[in-house]
Amino acid sequence: MVISVSNNHLDVLVGMLVFSRPELRLSKRVKFSKSSRSFKVFEVGVDGAQARPISIVSENFVCNGFEIIRYIMCKEDVSMSEALKTVSRVLGVRASYAGIKDSEGFTCQFITVKCYPGKKLRKCYEFLDGKVTLFFHGMTDSMLRRGDLEGNYFEVLLEDLSEDDFKILRELKNSQDKITFLNYYGYQRFGVRRPVTHLIGKALLENNVEKALDLILGNPYPTETQRVIEARKSYEKGDLREALRLFPRNFDVERSLIKGLLRGMSVSEVLNLIDKWLVRMYVEAYQSYLFNLALSKLATQLGDVDVLALKCEVMPLPKPNLNLVDECSRETIKAVEEELKSINSKSNYLKYLSRNNREVVFTLRNYTHEETDDKALLKFLLKPSTYATVFLRELLGPPTWEQPIKG
Repeated sequence: MVISVSNNHLDVLVGMLVFSRPELRLSKRVKFSKSSRSFKVFEVGVDGAQARPISIVSENFVCNGFEIIRYIMCKEDVSMSEALKTVSRVLGVRASYAGIKDSEGFTCQFITVKCYPGKKLRKCYEFLDGKVTLFFHGMTDSMLRRGDLEGNYFEVLLEDLSEDDFKILRELKNSQDKITFLNYYGYQRFGVRRPVTHLIGKALLENNVEKALDLILGNPYPTETQRVIEARKSYEKGDLREALRLFPRNFDVERSLIKGLLRGMSVSEVLNLIDKWLVRMYVEAYQSYLFNLALSKLATQLGDVDVLALKCEVMPLPKPNLNLVDECSRETIKAVEEELKSINSKSNYLKYLSRNNREVVFTLRNYTHEETDDKALLKFLLKPSTYATVFLRELLGPPTWEQPIKG
């Protein structure tokens, strides 16, 4: 199917310049607001088990040896980092996971913790006023690693649909195996409330550490709370103590960096305080942007998603000095060569660039929907690292977006 172009500011910012399936666009009257009621995610493990809340007696048990315990962690409108940090602090053991889940919505996934002789744990936990719960799921042989999942099962509620909208969804159900979508990195890859994660990564790769720090601490967005907006404004005015006072306790990265500045540390020294996994996330987010941009340009050149899929099954994540062993790699780099020129060959952050490839398109699996009056509950399975928000963008168009606050 011939693609259509997006001029939406947010789409342009994250490199999603085209729509794969304009024929699937629902009417503007359709309502979707991402929340724990309307957006649910259930991880599917490599063994086919689906992570869902279970009824269990909250009894204690004692570890006999160095067992590995699997829990189901469900969270409601809580970020992954905050949930895991709370779990590790309360349980007193490190938790590992297979995949990152959305901050918005209701999500359930498997996590593993390593026990030791005499350690007391419970079969059910509740944290953060019930927004995070753990359910004991049994013992396992190894700790979870990134990518140890079959995929994610989604349930998405749409409201105020017309009969024409239902017809589109029925056609999607009947033809789901034949309908492919560009495998973009979704909006949340770049920041839910502040889409700047990739911009921070770009600044680091350019060795522009001052800009990277300003993007982390300043650059307020209207989607943030008023307190956080004022904290960022205080930083931009140079009032570090006021910024530290205003940043909430759970903004541990921002608070840590400001404390470093107040101790007289240089910008480079302050940035070294950031956990390595977060630095990697910044850098890889910029690669994700470059991938989106290259994918958009190649799809535009060919004019058809299916033609692109026949030409390239996978594309590399763009990076300097990539080994161009095939035509798809060469086309990918050619599409973003101007952007790659800005990367500083002496940057200390080059080591965080990923060498992975990514599939060019994706399809829905097991798609169905339930119709009730003017509502539709969509149910579908996606492979790992495939974003439901990219599919929903095709149905609903891009979300509304507000520019950052200036001055």
